[in-house]
Amino acid sequence: MRPFAIWLAAFVVVFGVFAFISNNVRGTEEVFVLVDSSFEMQDVWTRVAVELDRIDDARYSEFALATEKSTVHGYQERLRIGDVVPFAPCDNDRVDDYPQIETADRLVMITRAGSCLTEGLQGDWEIIELEP
Repeated sequence: MRPFAIWLAAFVVVFGVFAFISNNVRGTEEVFVLVDSSFEMQDVWTRVAVELDRIDDARYSEFALATEKSTVHGYQERLRIGDVVPFAPCDNDRVDDYPQIETADRLVMITRAGSCLTEGLQGDWEIIELEP
């Protein structure tokens, strides 16, 4: 019985060290999320928060959030849209000015079909189109 207890203790220690190291060595993915906050998004606006919650469920990730009009928050563990209210037409001409685009590992845009032109976006964007 004693050899088994020694083997079990050694196994638990080795497995614990491996789990600790693999959890802490893994790099953090930076995800930049751009939300279309134009007036055309008003009827799907409640679904934006649900989509943000789905995105920020990714492990080992930090998220920065902006609208096509302004920055909402920098990199943090959760996406929080706050008190952003959809207004004005979509204008993504200034989107490339966000510095997070250069450093992000993943780029995501949440919009509605026909609301915002996505063809001019620089980089490899994942476009999520919400349906009314």
